[in-house]
Amino acid sequence: MPLSSKVMLLAFRVLHRPSRVKSNCGASWGQGAKCPGPRESAGLEFGLVSPVRPLFLFKLYIAVGNEPFLTSYQGQFQSYVLPAVTNIQQSLVKANLASYIKLVVPCNADAYQSASVPSQGVFRPDLTQIMTQLAAFLSTTGAPFMVNIYPFLSLYQNSDFPQDYAFFDGSSHPVVDGPNVYYNAFDGNFDTLISSLSKIGYGQLPIAIGEVGWPTEGATTANLATARAFNQGLISHVLSNKGTPLRPGVPPTDVYLFSLLDEEQKSILPGNFERHWGIFSFDGQAKYPLNLGLGSPVLKNARDVPYLPPQWCVANPGQNLNNVGNHLKLACTMADCTTLYYGGLCNAIGDKGNISYAFNIYYQLQKQDAKSCDFDGLGMITYLDPSIGECRFLVGIDDRRVLARSSYSDSSSPVSCGLWLMTIWVFVWFTIVGSF
Repeated sequence: MPLSSKVMLLAFRVLHRPSRVKSNCGASWGQGAKCPGPRESAGLEFGLVSPVRPLFLFKLYIAVGNEPFLTSYQGQFQSYVLPAVTNIQQSLVKANLASYIKLVVPCNADAYQSASVPSQGVFRPDLTQIMTQLAAFLSTTGAPFMVNIYPFLSLYQNSDFPQDYAFFDGSSHPVVDGPNVYYNAFDGNFDTLISSLSKIGYGQLPIAIGEVGWPTEGATTANLATARAFNQGLISHVLSNKGTPLRPGVPPTDVYLFSLLDEEQKSILPGNFERHWGIFSFDGQAKYPLNLGLGSPVLKNARDVPYLPPQWCVANPGQNLNNVGNHLKLACTMADCTTLYYGGLCNAIGDKGNISYAFNIYYQLQKQDAKSCDFDGLGMITYLDPSIGECRFLVGIDDRRVLARSSYSDSSSPVSCGLWLMTIWVFVWFTIVGSF
């Protein structure tokens, strides 16, 4: 089976360039009674998806929600899931797209549970009925059960979690489950889901991994080395076709690495690492080597990136910085300063370095407007790169040049740092994934 059907970078936007869809392929047309009817949905889907049908070189999923069964939601979305998938499936049929597109509901790993070993896996009691109905729907339509698995979060949230069990190099703390032995958390989690599905009568349902990855900063166990070790181990494990103890020789139908790029506006409520899952930095530069099974461990960087001029905003060395607090608060509220915090690549650059980094990231966010580097005289513009070691002082993207290149941009949409993805990453995507 070719790599393209096994391991893919999460970049759904690229598939939808002609349709002007600006986000991951998902159903965001309403909730509950506010959802459009099948006829209206069919019109929406035909208009958005049909124009790119000739580009369907590989399977396409539409995710109906994402992790709607999280315990933190306290069940508020559970009653909407099945009506939504039924409604959208009807519209796919009406638009003659049902054979091209499969609906999935990416589930979080806490939708199922086990007291100690994978064979005891069961869905949460409050989800047993809805999971049975969802599995029946997926079985009928030929779609996989999609789950997001994050061994990183298990390690991050539990100080007693064996670190080597989160990776794929073998563990000194394997989980013994009768005749089966588990040496990594991914396999253990996967088989816990299989056991859960078996208990509701759908143990043979195909499983796809909607999200799996490792951040590069934002926690003590999140760095370039651990991210590369996990993702490379995962890729090698999947491509080996070894499978798991409960499905030997049968790996997941698809595995989507999370994520392609860092997301500087993502909520950091779970932790500062949330903005640093990218295999590539925001400007399309590979953070570390990764062998996708295509013969080279070197990922292709984005070329001809339309950067702003090479200039930075730093703390003025001739000024007293004692009263910089409010300015730092402004800069780090508007821009992303998480790399300065504990576990970040820029955590150890000192007080003046922290101030300069915060000033600069805000300055770049403001498209290098000279006024945004004033900070009551505490900032100054420099043309010498102030980067320190691994701590990279960023230069922003020129959105005007991005828009000038793109014939697919929507002038009514707000401009963001990620907009350039629409024009640059098509080349990078097909270079990474290879031919189909």
